[in-house]
Amino acid sequence: MHILIAGGRSRTDYLVESLLENGNDVVVVNSDRAWCERLSSRHNVPVICGDATKRYVLDDADVEGFDIVIALTNSDADNLVICQMAQHYFGIERQVCTVYDPRNISLFKKLGISSVISATYLVAKLIEETSIAAMDDKRHG
Repeated sequence: MHILIAGGRSRTDYLVESLLENGNDVVVVNSDRAWCERLSSRHNVPVICGDATKRYVLDDADVEGFDIVIALTNSDADNLVICQMAQHYFGIERQVCTVYDPRNISLFKKLGISSVISATYLVAKLIEETSIAAMDDKRHG
């Protein structure tokens, strides 16, 4: 598959490595020049230094018709814009949008984003489930 990753730092580094191991083609767009240089030196993938919320930057990345866009910036709003642009201007049918505020999950899905992931939500649920399981064990143990 052809995959665009926009933004992020350590998550991007790990994700690129994993996607390459599984035989995918990856292009990275990131606004941090030093991080772009690091990614370029670590992985044999195209790395475009620029703001992925700008259409001309995605044009430069040549992502027309890619299979997936994964938006990993620190801004929920930027991630939404990246996914919507990828979908509407570049024909990328599958979007994975990370959000920090779990309240944005349903809104972003209503706005047409195919997958919305919140680490905050997932961690909170895991903590809740683990806490309840520990209390159940204590009561029944």
